[in-house]
Amino acid sequence: MSERRVPERTLLFISLALNILVLGAVGGAVFAGVRVQRPGEEATAPRTPGQRAFMAALPPETRARLREEFLQTAVEARALRQRGRQARREAFAALAGEPYDAERARAAFARLRAADQATIGAFHDSTIDALAGMSAEDRRIAVEAMSRQPPPGRARPFQHPARRPH
Repeated sequence: MSERRVPERTLLFISLALNILVLGAVGGAVFAGVRVQRPGEEATAPRTPGQRAFMAALPPETRARLREEFLQTAVEARALRQRGRQARREAFAALAGEPYDAERARAAFARLRAADQATIGAFHDSTIDALAGMSAEDRRIAVEAMSRQPPPGRARPFQHPARRPH
């Protein structure tokens, strides 16, 4: 019996279609303004660990107690995040508007900064409240985990200090 082969013409067509698809995706990303930037020395500010890193550093019993508090904060912060998304849309609409109005753009970005700060403030407030209810040892562990920064380009999972390899 002879083997059934796919005609070269079909393979060429599939290859061409895949190449066009990849070029379209890359081109679309470039025109949409997607940027790929690895964290490094050129970053303006180091990334602050979020609630996941904070929670991962805690002992399991403390983590279970705080999970409910952070879920409540997340629900409350949903409206703040929505305002931030709306402020972001308005800021970019102001930039794209014709005729260009620099003062409108400046005011829109001021509202965007305020919305972002309100969202960050909600996280900070919930962190402060969570730390207030912890033992001194758990608080020390959590603060240590939050203050550690992975080296540029190398993210490391946050671990409980007692479980870290030495």
